[in-house]
Amino acid sequence: MPRITEAHREQRRRQILEAAWRCFQREGVQGTRIEQILAESGLAASALYRYFRNKDDIILAAIETSLQGLAHLLEPWVEQHDDLDPAAFVAQVTATVQRFSERSGYDLRSIALHGWSEAQHNHAVRDRLARFYAAFRARLSAKVVRWQARDHVHSQANPNEVAQALLSLILGDVVQAAVIGPIDPAASSRGASALACRTGRASRGPA
Repeated sequence: MPRITEAHREQRRRQILEAAWRCFQREGVQGTRIEQILAESGLAASALYRYFRNKDDIILAAIETSLQGLAHLLEPWVEQHDDLDPAAFVAQVTATVQRFSERSGYDLRSIALHGWSEAQHNHAVRDRLARFYAAFRARLSAKVVRWQARDHVHSQANPNEVAQALLSLILGDVVQAAVIGPIDPAASSRGASALACRTGRASRGPA
């Protein structure tokens, strides 16, 4: 019997996840049945259960895979490029999320909304998402400190508060893209810049 290579295992696992994402896009996470994922993947049940025990396993793997892939692409913008001001940073992050999310047959931003809904009653999903977003927000806070050294952010600003606002902008773009339609990253950058300028003038008071 031929030996199954690690590359073959990864290919099969990816085939199942791709099928799951397409089903999640059409039916939602809750509405998708494992039989639908099977049919979409074109695999036999025995092949699917070789990699995943049940639908919950597939959901967690889909979340983990997408979060890891996105984190890898965002890392250079978060850990480097401190010469970019916050508005330009938002544009780069939004554009990266957009490129990563738009796939053939599904959009991960739309599926993210289903994942957030699943997190309200699925503790494993909630824990995984909470840990990811908390860690990402902490890295944003560290970036704000570096921005303060470059005078991109007011020195008296609370880095954790700025990071919280940045995360709200980024996740807000995900919601808008999923519910309203396409988002222009450059427009998000200009809007963030306009808000920052107005807030800066207001905080200093009248001249």
